[in-house]
Amino acid sequence: MWNKKFFITNIDLILILITYSLLAIFSMKYYHFILGGDGISYINTAMEYFNGDYYNAINGYWSPLYSWLAVPFLYFGHLPYDAPYILRAVSFIAGFFTIISISRLATIFKFNKLTKRALLLTSIPMVLFFSIFYDTPDVVVTFILFFYLSVIFDIKYPNTSLNGVWSGIFGGLAFLAKAFMFPFFVIHFIIFNIWHYFKNFKTKRNILKNLAIGLGVFLLISGLWIGTLSYKYGELTISTSGKYNYAMVGPEYQHHPLYFVGLVNLPNPNASSVWDDPSSIKLNSWNPLGSVKNLSFQLKIIGNNLFRTVVIFEYYCLLSLLILISALWFALKKNVEISFKSNLQYILVTIFLYLGGYCLVAVEERYLWPIIILIVFTGFYMISKTYDNKIINSNLRNVFLVLLIFSAVFSPIYELTIYPNFDDDSRYLSKFLISEYGIHGNLASNKWEKTQSLSYYLGTKFYGLPKKTNNSNELQDELELYNIDYYFVWYNSTNINLSSYKEITGGRIEFLRIYSRI
Repeated sequence: MWNKKFFITNIDLILILITYSLLAIFSMKYYHFILGGDGISYINTAMEYFNGDYYNAINGYWSPLYSWLAVPFLYFGHLPYDAPYILRAVSFIAGFFTIISISRLATIFKFNKLTKRALLLTSIPMVLFFSIFYDTPDVVVTFILFFYLSVIFDIKYPNTSLNGVWSGIFGGLAFLAKAFMFPFFVIHFIIFNIWHYFKNFKTKRNILKNLAIGLGVFLLISGLWIGTLSYKYGELTISTSGKYNYAMVGPEYQHHPLYFVGLVNLPNPNASSVWDDPSSIKLNSWNPLGSVKNLSFQLKIIGNNLFRTVVIFEYYCLLSLLILISALWFALKKNVEISFKSNLQYILVTIFLYLGGYCLVAVEERYLWPIIILIVFTGFYMISKTYDNKIINSNLRNVFLVLLIFSAVFSPIYELTIYPNFDDDSRYLSKFLISEYGIHGNLASNKWEKTQSLSYYLGTKFYGLPKKTNNSNELQDELELYNIDYYFVWYNSTNINLSSYKEITGGRIEFLRIYSRI
């Protein structure tokens, strides 16, 4: 009887999850997944855990949860060609739980049935695209974040200490998925407990208890990982990614140092490139308050990131700015239902706090996926509440629903249709190079992205790009210093005179020349 009631109550969610799962399974067969540099690092870390090499697996740059989730799949296949599918399987499962977490938050916000159904339907192409497009933990972060928000935004949050426990658990898991979530969770959780405290004087003791429990659980989970990193690096280390990335966007570098530092030693014997731990390259830090010039540079970074954020929002949901402006208007307007107004304020504070952290450093579209979904969620929430409060009638509600659905699904569906055309040929080229030339050992190249994934499939070690020079002797000296066996030259018609290396492709590969020392 309970199962039948549960099924009837959640029939929309169940059908949405079945549809999403079938499409995910379908995509595993018909999509040729691109393996990016981040994905290579995550799967290499997972392989180190799989092989019991825990010391090298512990990494301050790449957060561990995504790699941990990939480890069980390695029992079914751990060849390089399996890597893109393993990582997408993890993302698809995370996408499955993302839809559940969206549904849970919609229930907490008391969506009406039709609007919730429209929201869940819209989430399918969005989550599916996010799961397919990148081999990174951003979908994992999304589902954890939404589960956390469904706890902290709940009007019943002060009623039980379990909500403090769950908040701490989700916060800890979010940190293990991405280091950015450490400062975000601590600030967000404290702000919203203070918010609950002043809204619910009768339960203020419970709120303080939840705050203490939540922070305690969070620090216990995150502290285990922080302690492990600190032991390895010999100093207190929450993550090495933030310091490295902030230095990278500073006035001294302004783009990735991998393109100009020259060849670099690998961070550990199992690494396929320095990208397995980019922070092993030591960069000079900078202080935005150190000078007027630095402060001006920081403000320029923020301005560029805000502009890029708006562009990304508008691309993935054409109504994003209108939704945010409308939400802000309702959140500040008098004579608005208190719960409606409060929930919009919760969402807006979360969005601006989340964006504030990234806009200080760098913004990529995948960083914003949780916020893109939250903005779309907000649009549906306003439609649901304005209809329930008789601000709009059913005809206008239906028009708004159609417009919002189209706005949110157009770009993901378009990207899903063109994605197969961007298939990476590295897998096929690697098989050819192994069979024809027996490529193995240490590689260097004049192009980072093209060679990194190819080197991974070849099972070789990629030492990066030599320093730019027009002197063949200097180039050869650098290659020999790092014991480079093959030098790959992409899309370059200029011949290179390397006395210790022989060009072996002989024009058989139009876009690639390979110089061999073997």
